[in-house]
Amino acid sequence: MPGKDVLPPGPKRDLVAELYVHYRLAARPPLPKIAALTGTESNPHKVSRETIRRLLTGTTTSQWAVVDALLIALCQLQDRDPDGRRWPEPEDSRWDENDPTTCREHLRRLWNDDIDGLEPDEAPATPPAAPAPVPPARQPSGGWGGSASPAADDPWAASFPLPVNAPAQPGGYSDEPPF
Repeated sequence: MPGKDVLPPGPKRDLVAELYVHYRLAARPPLPKIAALTGTESNPHKVSRETIRRLLTGTTTSQWAVVDALLIALCQLQDRDPDGRRWPEPEDSRWDENDPTTCREHLRRLWNDDIDGLEPDEAPATPPAAPAPVPPARQPSGGWGGSASPAADDPWAASFPLPVNAPAQPGGYSDEPPF
């Protein structure tokens, strides 16, 4: 388990600490042994030993399928069901009669908190509502083009102003094409 100077308290440390609980209960198996258990029939997601190392040191969070595959492998080494009660023995000091949480549920909650960057017991914030779109102001209609100004009807007028020495036509248009 990384020290607090390397992995400060917070959601990521809580996730790594929970993974370490299972790692210790599995008798600290070598990473190649854990990696070999992933990708098997009971655990279809193959995880490399480097990814396992990075998860256990807190240098990555990874996808849920990867974290879940690691949990399944560690539970397999403990001869434990990942969907069983987290602390199954009443003699365990961590036993809480009112907490039926499974190993997988608890780890998934910690993983979500880490992904979301939430501190424990912090409710997810709802994003502020987007402002309602403002309809464009309506121009007074002046005939065929729908505008009182001839320059507003001409798509080339704003992009290509008249050359300085060009003779002005009525309405400010040049006879020359803009290209």
